[in-house]
Amino acid sequence: MPIEQAPRQLKFLRVDRYILAEIFWPFLGGMVFFTFIFLMFQSLRLAEIFIVHGVSAAILLKMCTLLVLQFLPASVSVAFLISVLMAFGRLSADGELVALKANGFGIWRLSVPVLVLSLIVGWFSIALNTDWVPWAQRASLDLTIRVSKTKVVASIQEGTFTSGFFDLLIFADKVDVKKNRLKNVFIYDEREAKNPLTVVARWGEIVPVKTSTELGVAAMLKLHEGSIHRNNIGNASYEKIDFVEYRLYLKIDEGSPNPSEKPNMIPQRELVKLIERTDSKSLDGRVLRGEYWRRYTVGMSSVLFVFLGIGFGTIRIRSVRMGAGLVAFVTLVLYWIIQTYAIMAVLHGVLLPALALQLPNLAVLIAAVVSFRRAASW
Repeated sequence: MPIEQAPRQLKFLRVDRYILAEIFWPFLGGMVFFTFIFLMFQSLRLAEIFIVHGVSAAILLKMCTLLVLQFLPASVSVAFLISVLMAFGRLSADGELVALKANGFGIWRLSVPVLVLSLIVGWFSIALNTDWVPWAQRASLDLTIRVSKTKVVASIQEGTFTSGFFDLLIFADKVDVKKNRLKNVFIYDEREAKNPLTVVARWGEIVPVKTSTELGVAAMLKLHEGSIHRNNIGNASYEKIDFVEYRLYLKIDEGSPNPSEKPNMIPQRELVKLIERTDSKSLDGRVLRGEYWRRYTVGMSSVLFVFLGIGFGTIRIRSVRMGAGLVAFVTLVLYWIIQTYAIMAVLHGVLLPALALQLPNLAVLIAAVVSFRRAASW
């Protein structure tokens, strides 16, 4: 059938462009606004990094960009729900919805362009969760570790065991940040798994060593008046060496891999390969499968937000913006709570990951069906 003869219900009409315009600009503005809000929660940490560690503006900008990528999926979901609520709330409050229905445009027909937009938003959210967010989280953690070690002594907590200090476990009774000195030092080094060693010294000093890259970190750890205790697991021997001065050269190159990765930092392809090699009944298997399904179910929620937003948006309220914000806030809080319990159920083996991670979307679906049917009935 030629396009000219197609039923009006199947054509992309001016009313569709009008509805998309009502949704798109609040959606874009909301995405920028909520990303900015999420970024503000990290402002103190960023300020500390800039002031204490003295990083350049380029490194700070890179950290902000990585944080924005991590916040985008949440910002996209919140902004899309609020934009649908605001658009249909305004149409309802101004009587335009009644006029459109009088001209033969029912709620189902008006939801078509919003559904198309939700599919695009959902695809964008899934793409972020599966590829960009894991990469950004991995890069952000790696960058944060390297920045924190640009002031080497500042990363050692006085009177506390500090792990991850150049892959060492270190303890110092007193830390003098100004002089880069340590008192009563204890170090456990297991970089060579078959020959771990323990170093004890009365005092030590850290001498920073310049590297060829800005975030490459190197230091010379000079320990004085102590002893080295070494266990050779291969031949079951113990060795003790007393020293007057012992020098330990420590280095981390920029871009070297970070071993402490969480499941949400694993790219999708690597995650799938790990799932194939892991028993589904083991704890690791449940964690990996839960992370796999979480990435997709969050993206799928945008389609459900269409019906939820249209349903609640058509309720006549005094303030469209306040009503949209309240509904979105309650929805997202409940979504997060149900998702948290679903993840706990997966970890304890109570529910299958594919089923458990759909529980938040199922709750949204129930509310969306009830509200949308009410909106379609008047």
